[in-house]
Order: sequence, then structure tokens, then C-alpha cells
Amino acid sequence: MFQKLAKTLCVVAALGAAGAAAPTSASARDFGATISIGNGGIELVRHRGHYRPNYGCSPRRALNKARHFGIRHARIRGVSRRAIVVAGRKRHHRAVVRFARVPGCPVIAYR
Repeated sequence: MFQKLAKTLCVVAALGAAGAAAPTSASARDFGATISIGNGGIELVRHRGHYRPNYGCSPRRALNKARHFGIRHARIRGVSRRAIVVAGRKRHHRAVVRFARVPGCPVIAYR
């Protein structure tokens, strides 16, 4: 029983040591770069793309989403830590949409 436990611990330690050697390529990926190995040796290539992580709902995204819902003359009525309120007109009536400040801008309320 003790020998089986010792073997298991050795395997876990070996996997942990192998995992500790891997962060060099993962850390390069976190900063928007790639490690390239070619004839000239090892090179760090930085990318200048349009990568933008989705941190949450911005007022601009809420306005675009309200316009997509058919609200005309949409404007930001209020911004708080938890919600964005957009007001406008739809079918000749006032419309107010409240979006949550989380990724995807889900609708909380619609009047």
C-alpha cells in the first residue's frame, strides 16, 4: 500500500515539474506575442492586432444594441456601476432599456 502511494506521489511530482517548465510560451501568449523558432534562432514576435478582451458592457455597445432593437434617437440616460440606461423612441412612443454591465450586455428591463 505504501509503495503504491509513493509511486503516485512520484508521478504527481514529475507532472508538476513538467508543468513548471511550460510557462515561457504561455506568458508570451498573455502579452500578445509568439515565440518563433527558425533559421535565425529563437525570436519573440509581437502582434499588433485588433485583439480587445471583452471586459463588460460599455455605453457605446449598449447604444448599438438598443439601435439594433429598433430604438431610434437612442441616447445614454444614465450609467452606474451595475447598469446602463438607454432612452429613445420606438413606434412613436418613448422606450427605455436597461442593460447590465456584464459581458454581452443583457437586458435587465424594457419599458
